[in-house]
Amino acid sequence: MRGIIFIALGALAATACNAEPAAPAKEAKAVETASPPAAAPKGKPIELRSETPLLTWEASWPAEVNAIPALEKLIREPADKALADYTRDAREQKAQREKDGFEFNPYMYALLVEVTGQTPRLLSLTRNWMEFTGGAHPNRFSEGMLWDKEANALVPMAKLLDGATLESLYRDSYCKALDKERAERREGAALDMFNECPKFDEIDITPGGLQEGGPLTTLFFHADPYVAGPYVEGEYDVALPVTAAFIAALKPEYRSSFAVPR
Repeated sequence: MRGIIFIALGALAATACNAEPAAPAKEAKAVETASPPAAAPKGKPIELRSETPLLTWEASWPAEVNAIPALEKLIREPADKALADYTRDAREQKAQREKDGFEFNPYMYALLVEVTGQTPRLLSLTRNWMEFTGGAHPNRFSEGMLWDKEANALVPMAKLLDGATLESLYRDSYCKALDKERAERREGAALDMFNECPKFDEIDITPGGLQEGGPLTTLFFHADPYVAGPYVEGEYDVALPVTAAFIAALKPEYRSSFAVPR
């Protein structure tokens, strides 16, 4: 799923390095200051966009997020801050580049949040965003978010477990699957870097399920560019099934949210 997400973000970023020069300053003044778009009604999906000669900013998240005010706030506030911060930074960069006689490529920011699974107790999400600030390429980032509906708060994956660790349950399987994928992408080429298996605190681990409202049956392990491989290799995604050992290691209140896939 994340591959599709990053293709969508990449489509926006593809124009970054070939962007046309910005409008003259006198034309841009009227639209240089962007304000956060108004929120959609509660329980509706969000699709926001602001475009000026300085910055193209997009943000979207599903109705499931917008239906939970505390969660929607956690998603929206960083996106609104990015709009203000990148508009300010782009204005400064544009002025400096024009002073130095160079063209200015508008900044870009895109946020996409999607549901990977949901049970009566848990809502599992991926938060993916892209930033372009005039460098050689856009930068891509991701974050897994697991919302405990009863606690009305985010819960880290590690906090689901009662004594055990994700490393003890999944590290061997993850590293083997990652090495297999890296070998296929590299086609025998040897690299001086990016050969170690990332630590679990360097990657995102997000549960998912095929059926809405059904149990979570898969754990998605996601490594951003530069974590498991160089930028040119992109992100690495490994999907591993929920196991009986994992369910046994869960705190009792979370066990009904997971199941071994059939």
